[in-house]
Amino acid sequence: MSVAKSTPTILFVGGGSGGHIYPNVAVLERLNELGVKIDARFVVSERAIDDSILRKLDLRGHAISALPLSMKPRGLMNFYKAFKLAELETFDLIRATNAKAMLTTGGFVSGPALKAGSRAGIPNAMVNLDAVPGKSNRFTARYASDLFSAYETTQLRKAQQIGVPLRQSVINHVSAQQARLSLGLDPDLETLLIFGGSQGGGTINQAMAELVSRATLRGLFDGWQVLHMTGEGDHELVRQAYTEHGIPGRVEPFCNQMGRAWGSATVAVCRAGAGTVAESWANAVPCLYMPYPFHRDEHQRLNAAPVVNRGGGMLLKDRIEVHDNVAELMGPLRDLMKNTLRREQMKKALKDSRPADGATTLAEWLITVLGLAISPSKLRR
Repeated sequence: MSVAKSTPTILFVGGGSGGHIYPNVAVLERLNELGVKIDARFVVSERAIDDSILRKLDLRGHAISALPLSMKPRGLMNFYKAFKLAELETFDLIRATNAKAMLTTGGFVSGPALKAGSRAGIPNAMVNLDAVPGKSNRFTARYASDLFSAYETTQLRKAQQIGVPLRQSVINHVSAQQARLSLGLDPDLETLLIFGGSQGGGTINQAMAELVSRATLRGLFDGWQVLHMTGEGDHELVRQAYTEHGIPGRVEPFCNQMGRAWGSATVAVCRAGAGTVAESWANAVPCLYMPYPFHRDEHQRLNAAPVVNRGGGMLLKDRIEVHDNVAELMGPLRDLMKNTLRREQMKKALKDSRPADGATTLAEWLITVLGLAISPSKLRR
């Protein structure tokens, strides 16, 4: 695609997972909605998932050599070498494209890019997405001209707090019945959404496969259906469990209509990554959050805290062992599935406390640093 010479180039930096790429996509969406013409370049990691995401979205990508931080002697040396090389690659990209600004969404790809942006003297904002800023964010925040955070944090004192930037495709805009029909579900059945995900959701998947064998004996799923995204690894295990016990619904490895998935859901069980929490909040879906249990800083627990503290969700502990997780899930899940009043109270709490759209705030930042003239009515529509 050819780009007019007067069109400013913006580098959107973040990779290693969809959680670092999709917030940048959301900002680009808002710019497009406002009629702002830019040459968008996505700076990502060399992981295959990054290339796959960009190809599906037809976005222009540049992979740099950055690696995650490792404290092992050889790993630390490799990290340092990769950091310096990735910094140089990004600096060369800035010069080659005459980039006018950079927006980074944290993580190991952002660090060397921020340093290169600082060297080049262009406006470069860092967005912290988790309740506990990672080591890379804390270390490289010094190179950012502007700081934003989806959570209040004392570790990034100068950061402006914003909502997590969300793509329009993860926000539902139709009725629950319409959303269910579009996904091949029964429009009139209450729906339990299980978001095991593609990475790190195995303990949730396995617990649900075991739970249904007990729950059906007590009528837990009477009047309900499931929509369960498992990732590739546990798909067959979970599908067989639901089929064997006659529980209606769909079991899929992935879903490319997450807005409709959230829109179909009456209740959800999921991890507590920053993006997942933000999506459940934006769609007002009462959730049982089971934070990923292998993070030392337990940042996913803190990600869910604002929703839980407002009464919009419940926080459970992933106990890793299947039987322990079934015991952890059974009571709270039964409570939400059988208590309509409780669900309505949680939905109201979510709707009444939704944060402002972070993607719009970041689009405004880019418009400002680029010196573009956009009418206030367009920005705030």
